[in-house]
Amino acid sequence: MQVGNIIFAATCWLCALIFAAIALWAFKRKDPMHFWSGTRIRSEEISDIPSYNRANALMWSTYAVSMTVTGILALFNINIAAILLVIICLPGLFVLILVYNRIYNKYKNTALTYSSHSSKSKTPKAVILVIISISAIIILALVLLFSSGEKDPAINITNDSIEIRAMYGVDIDFSEIVEISLIEENMYSIGIGRRTNGYGGFGGTLKGNFESDTLGETLVFVHSRSSPTIKIERIGQKNIYISFRDSGKTRQLFNELLKVPGA
Repeated sequence: MQVGNIIFAATCWLCALIFAAIALWAFKRKDPMHFWSGTRIRSEEISDIPSYNRANALMWSTYAVSMTVTGILALFNINIAAILLVIICLPGLFVLILVYNRIYNKYKNTALTYSSHSSKSKTPKAVILVIISISAIIILALVLLFSSGEKDPAINITNDSIEIRAMYGVDIDFSEIVEISLIEENMYSIGIGRRTNGYGGFGGTLKGNFESDTLGETLVFVHSRSSPTIKIERIGQKNIYISFRDSGKTRQLFNELLKVPGA
């Protein structure tokens, strides 16, 4: 499990915890639940306060569950989780507002005459606070995602293994290695194929699991337009491809890997 995945998942779960707390608060309240900080719903505005509060609790619970699922998904596929988070937090936020307005209108006491200072007039300020808060969380999560994804993998050679520290990183025991070779082509020319569970960021950075007709299933940590490319062939497991933006760094790593037993 990679650090980037865990951080992203933890961010989603923190949001889920906040929304779950709001849901619990709504469920336990005796007076009408407001939509967000800064709003106030008077008891006389609502015809059935318990039902109104339960509806609010269900709305926030659904949002919390969505965040929880996104966090779980982030542990396995951070790219899909990022897309889902954006959907939940941007279009989903406006859906949340529409759902709340529908709840309010359903349980509104139609016999009450509203003044210009009613609670609904304060809602736009609350919406702004929500948008700013959620947008900040999204930006933070995406910055962490792309900073982790775009960073060159850290390769550490120990006494009995090669440690690849990166998104989708892996430890390779020397006993698994059949051959380590240097291909004078970039991964794009070799034929990367399609991504099955991996990261494909900006500028050709690729990490994770890919599959092609020529190479089969592979695990890559490459800059797809940079050459040369290191190939680590393993017994009964996916072959691994490594390349850095700096070709000199790739060649230096290859020379170090040649000292590995069985290379």
